[in-house]
Amino acid sequence: MANIIDSLRTHLPTLSRQEAAVASVILSDPQGTLQSPVAVVANKAGVSQPTVIRLCRSVGCDGFADFKLKLAQSLVPGVPFVSAAVETSDGTATFVAKIFDATSRALHEARTGLDITAIERAVGLLAYARRIVIFGVGGSAPIAQDAAHKFSRFAMPVQALVDPVQTRIILTGMTPGDVFVAISNTGRTKSVLEMAEIAADNAVSVVAITAPASPLAALAAAAIGVSSAEDIEVFTPMASRIVQLTVVDVLTTGIALRLGPSAHDLLARVKTGLKTTRLPQRD
Repeated sequence: MANIIDSLRTHLPTLSRQEAAVASVILSDPQGTLQSPVAVVANKAGVSQPTVIRLCRSVGCDGFADFKLKLAQSLVPGVPFVSAAVETSDGTATFVAKIFDATSRALHEARTGLDITAIERAVGLLAYARRIVIFGVGGSAPIAQDAAHKFSRFAMPVQALVDPVQTRIILTGMTPGDVFVAISNTGRTKSVLEMAEIAADNAVSVVAITAPASPLAALAAAAIGVSSAEDIEVFTPMASRIVQLTVVDVLTTGIALRLGPSAHDLLARVKTGLKTTRLPQRD
């Protein structure tokens, strides 16, 4: 389907009254629709969420997510699945500059929006944890692995997991004093929410790196809210991943500062031990 907006206009006279109301809302603000969940569109049209889904199917889409993908293609010429800024006509120098600029903006916006109290609470939980388990799936899995790599420099057991079944087993043996770190860009990933709920039920402190005001944030003892730099229903998260990695660096630094000289000595020993893994620098 080349242009979903044209398709909506063509189908409008044949739609039911409720579906036509949804179509009118979308046509009046297609860019706003692109940034809205299905519940918001339904509320604006005064209809139920299933009605929005029916409208999407009436114009040849599999559902609301598929509709938004086609809407993005209609509104953004080029490669909407990669980045909102990139267009098919961009040369290498242009798209490289756009990606770096978008990432810089995302980092700046995340920095100004961080809840410092939540950072301090998370650092306190992590610094004195008996054990840390970190969980993320999909694009968040590498963030979980990076966090485990960084936190393992301190004197507590740390483990990154990406398998929900294995995570469920390990959570069964976790107790108060342990910390479960849940990473999700949207805060709506079902498996991450399920694991966080299990942790909370076992009185295990949950630290979340996720979207503010998300279901995952609501489950966390310390929720570090980071707004996604992209609409992930349409675009592949790129800058958002860099922001999450930076949050991990913030937490790692906070733990080192909270633990004081003992952590500094341990970090120095780790660095010394790693020297043997590298070839010597040439003069």
